[in-house]
Amino acid sequence: MVSATSVPERVSSSPATGSRLILGVDGGGSKTAALVARLDASGQMSILGRGRGGPSNLRLAGKAQSLSSLEQAVDKALEDAGVSRRELDYAVLALAGSGSPDVNRDVSKWAEQRELCTRVEIIPDVEPVLAEGTDKGRGVALIVGTGSVAIGIDQDGNTVTKGGWGHWFGDKGSGFYLGYKALAAVAEASDEIGPPTVLSDKILEALGATDPRDILKEVSAGKDTRREVAALSPLVLRAAADNDGVAQRIMNEAIGEAVKLVAAVTKALAFDTPFSLALAGGVACRNQYFRDALLLELKKLQPPPGVITVVDEPVLGCLTIARNKLTGGDE
Repeated sequence: MVSATSVPERVSSSPATGSRLILGVDGGGSKTAALVARLDASGQMSILGRGRGGPSNLRLAGKAQSLSSLEQAVDKALEDAGVSRRELDYAVLALAGSGSPDVNRDVSKWAEQRELCTRVEIIPDVEPVLAEGTDKGRGVALIVGTGSVAIGIDQDGNTVTKGGWGHWFGDKGSGFYLGYKALAAVAEASDEIGPPTVLSDKILEALGATDPRDILKEVSAGKDTRREVAALSPLVLRAAADNDGVAQRIMNEAIGEAVKLVAAVTKALAFDTPFSLALAGGVACRNQYFRDALLLELKKLQPPPGVITVVDEPVLGCLTIARNKLTGGDE
């Protein structure tokens, strides 16, 4: 069974008796999303404001870019909600790379200097996916976006992470992986040591190049080569859907790598019965062709996933965590 998370109703920011204001931020290698919500006396959440910014993975986008992206997303959400940061009761920031002490320290310092909120929690970006897409945060979360990572938590609270190594020697099955493999296939086709593929013309057109030898210059012209390469993934998946053999091979390899991450997590946690699986990330959530093929392979695992939830907005999980911290609830 595959389900999708629901979005709380958006309402006016006028104050309500017994209500509290919470902030959720989800930041990764491509974008940052922020939500401001009201939590009423019964624990129900209502969205007040939304904001977006650029990448906020400090390890990959750099400190200056990442903190600027956080600033932009939070400011837009607060402005959209019509509230000030001093009115916030709790903030949860889920950021890729925040497991590193130096990243956590930099973000904590930023939040303190900005006087973001009296209570700020900084967590890895997979935690809100688990919170939003599994039963009481127990199960497996698989993120396939610019990068890739899988994390699992069993009923005793034991946690295992697989993947998440970054693009230099990891991110298997991710958007970067798809783009990288496509560029390699184009290079091989140009050198006549690999099969021809429609990816050659499509990638040249997308990059505004006429010669395959110009690809490297075009891809590395921006500040974030990882994002530029990952941005080619939708093109690869469209070519696969159009039955290009090379693109289909690349997609199938990516799916195989993503499935291996989940299998490694379930093996490490000794799962022997169907488990809850939360699926997130732009590649997995926004391309139906890829997701359908991925789900087909995931269901072949032993044990297979039981309920599979597509978490298209992980930032909602940040709000769920903030609500639970304030109310002491489990849901």
